[in-house]
Amino acid sequence: MPLVGARKSVSGIVLVAVVLIAAWYVLSGKFDVLHFGTGVVAAVIIAVIARPPVDPTPVRFGQLLLYVPWLGWQILRSNLHVALLVLSPTMRISPRLIRKTPGVRGGRALTLMGLSTTLTPGTLTVELSDEETLVHALDRESATDVKDGVMAARVARVFGQEAR
Repeated sequence: MPLVGARKSVSGIVLVAVVLIAAWYVLSGKFDVLHFGTGVVAAVIIAVIARPPVDPTPVRFGQLLLYVPWLGWQILRSNLHVALLVLSPTMRISPRLIRKTPGVRGGRALTLMGLSTTLTPGTLTVELSDEETLVHALDRESATDVKDGVMAARVARVFGQEAR
């Protein structure tokens, strides 16, 4: 949905409103006039007020298609690791916070990096900015995965960047 100066097109507003109304209708579970009317009013207000983010960071879709199964594997591997940690009689959990540079630039890249880290069990993105990321790790192995920057390198490839 392109922006013309500081204004949005009417067709863009209508499209966003229709999508939001459809989501409200499907997810609300209430189909009476009051609930549907409330959803329509809220969707129109949101569509008029909300501005789409402007991020010129290019996405390399081929790399994104390779990234998704890799991330799925990382999530599965981390699930097994966390399950073993929790079910172990000694429970070798040693939580820690890791500060480091994010390794990527741009809103889309930072968002993908933060969400991917949070989706991976054993790690949670606490803060994320262009200069620094703060990640909570459940144990030493999870912390090492974050420090190694493997995920940052993969995300950087998706956006045609060199990992920092």
